[in-house]
Amino acid sequence: MPYSEDPTMQLSLQKASLQKLSEVVPCPAQEQDDLTEQDLLLAAQPTALFLLDDAGRIRRVAGAWEEVTGVHPEDAVGTPMASLLRLPNTRYPEGLLTQEGSCDEAMLRSQLGPRRVRVVWSRSGRYVAGHLERLDVSARSTYDADQALLQLTGELDEAVYCLGMSLDSWQSSHVERMVGLATRLAEALTFTPEQVKAVRWGAALHDVGKSRVPPEILWKNGPLTSDEFEVMLHHPVWGQDIVEKMSFLPADVPAAVLHHHERYDGNGYPSGLAGENIPLTARIVAIADVFDALTSVRSYKPAWSYQAATEHMIAGAGTQFDPWLVRVFVLDVLGFQHLKSRLDSLFPD
Repeated sequence: MPYSEDPTMQLSLQKASLQKLSEVVPCPAQEQDDLTEQDLLLAAQPTALFLLDDAGRIRRVAGAWEEVTGVHPEDAVGTPMASLLRLPNTRYPEGLLTQEGSCDEAMLRSQLGPRRVRVVWSRSGRYVAGHLERLDVSARSTYDADQALLQLTGELDEAVYCLGMSLDSWQSSHVERMVGLATRLAEALTFTPEQVKAVRWGAALHDVGKSRVPPEILWKNGPLTSDEFEVMLHHPVWGQDIVEKMSFLPADVPAAVLHHHERYDGNGYPSGLAGENIPLTARIVAIADVFDALTSVRSYKPAWSYQAATEHMIAGAGTQFDPWLVRVFVLDVLGFQHLKSRLDSLFPD
């Protein structure tokens, strides 16, 4: 404060200084009121709030800390958070000291016994602030059910895949390759995961009806007689009869099994369907089936080259195969982009 010999001026300056000081430093009563409001606000939080230092030790807790953790706040301060909370192994070595994150699989260790909790945290400078909340019974049940369903779906997919490859070693190799081709074609068409699964299962099971074909016909080393060929033509119908009993399969799967020998021009079997009346999964499986058959060694022929098989697919587009699917198969599955201009001229949008 500048010095002045005028008492009146000195008094005015002192009053001004005190007024400014009172604006910066609240009086004890005001400070107490503010702290009480802050504490009430924190106490009303339904989750357990925590503040950690850069070593992971608890500096402060608030909210429903004791209700959630079973640990008294005074006992918690100074304790390493890692002694109370365990994250999945994939979260380490950083754990809660990463910039930010959340986890629904954290395990809380306390006098109340281990329990699963949700933890959310965010780092700011040297401190990590976050909160814990209990997962109620319904949330845990939902999580466990989701995990069980995910595991069951994976096992079911593997079971369907194995069933399709169970005829013999040669058939299993054919199924494995064509499942890959059909799946990639479905993905190139931007199918949903459920649609891709239907294509995959349809491809895996497409020839399951051959299990009812007599072995002497199925593995005959030479041309079939007309009667034998008639028997062989029944395998799609037998296949549908088998897979329809599997109620968990999407409707597109039996359709793929029944109609994968239909032709786009209507001259296929068993129903003589044409064009888009043929189920889409069946049209996809047909392309994968024929392409792998052409490029594989059979008892009656050597393996074709990819180039020769591709020319066959292009020649059959619009008669044997869906022309648009052939285009996508050649360009996006086989990756023969050098044929794009030719395919564009043959099959314009």
